[in-house]
Amino acid sequence: MRIIPYILYLFLLALHLTILADITSIYGAVIDLTALLVTMVALYKGETTTLWFALCAAIIAGTQRLDLMPWEMFALPAIGLAANHISSKLNLDSSLSRILILAAFLFIHGILMTLLISTSDFIYMFFRSIIPGTVYSLIIGWLFFQLKDGRITWQKAKALF
Repeated sequence: MRIIPYILYLFLLALHLTILADITSIYGAVIDLTALLVTMVALYKGETTTLWFALCAAIIAGTQRLDLMPWEMFALPAIGLAANHISSKLNLDSSLSRILILAAFLFIHGILMTLLISTSDFIYMFFRSIIPGTVYSLIIGWLFFQLKDGRITWQKAKALF
């Protein structure tokens, strides 16, 4: 196992959480890059890699709100391991199955973190933050799957112009 790509993923996560989250948000919809990266690693790598990456990502994500760090350290490895076990049982040759797994775990992570922050405004936050954030993150995940499967390449993009 090479560790350099995972360190770069964690660096990207830290950069996103500290600087790029406000820049890339659209009308309050923020990319849930933490759950996105953990689920992507869970879909393509093994259980041990998923577990340590999820714990490191939870530490980085928890630095924004230290009161949520223990919950992140519970939720992200649980999401990662569940996605890893589901992906080992399913046929992931289909883009639709990967997108559905990704959508489910992005949605679950959004609901968990919103319930931990505030239960009184949950319905408002559900429609204002969770659904748009999940869709926005899902679009980023879909683009990643298209790049990984070779459906979007530099040559195809260059041919359009």
